[in-house]
Amino acid sequence: MKASERRLLMILGVLAAVCGGAVLSQRLLRLQHDIERKEQTLELQQMEAQAVLAETELWKQRLIWLQSTQPAMTSENQASEELLEALLTSAASHSLLVQKKQLHEPVNNTFHREVGVTLTVKGALPSVFRWLHTVLSPESFCAVPQMKVIPDGADPSKVIATIHFSRLHAPATATNSLQEAPKS
Repeated sequence: MKASERRLLMILGVLAAVCGGAVLSQRLLRLQHDIERKEQTLELQQMEAQAVLAETELWKQRLIWLQSTQPAMTSENQASEELLEALLTSAASHSLLVQKKQLHEPVNNTFHREVGVTLTVKGALPSVFRWLHTVLSPESFCAVPQMKVIPDGADPSKVIATIHFSRLHAPATATNSLQEAPKS
């Protein structure tokens, strides 16, 4: 082999080594970036876990409050009628005219039973929202998952509100499983 061929082979070898080193360094940088990202994710998860553990007593107090105040459902029909009657009485006390009422099928979940009523009421906008404010206290276990408020075409000073109310009840099975949860 001639000297020039040897030099070309050496140059080729050096270039191959440089290219191999560049490819290897890119892979190592990508691997390092992936490891750093996973480390950040784990640190965030650890911080979230510590924050949740720091709130343990607060959530235990909330569970005790929930167990002592959430009403248990004895009869789905009775619960629906009680909700409807309470809403109608409250609406009348706020000078609202109930135009339409509809009971919904009860829904059974693992930790609660839900009864629902949809009411269409007519009245002044401030009266409607005052009524909603009084009905939606935490102790009532009522929620409004859906609401539609439109102006009344006949009387511009009033609105027509269609509101779906839900009340959550604790069945006996849910109460037992909730009471077992803090012991573990």
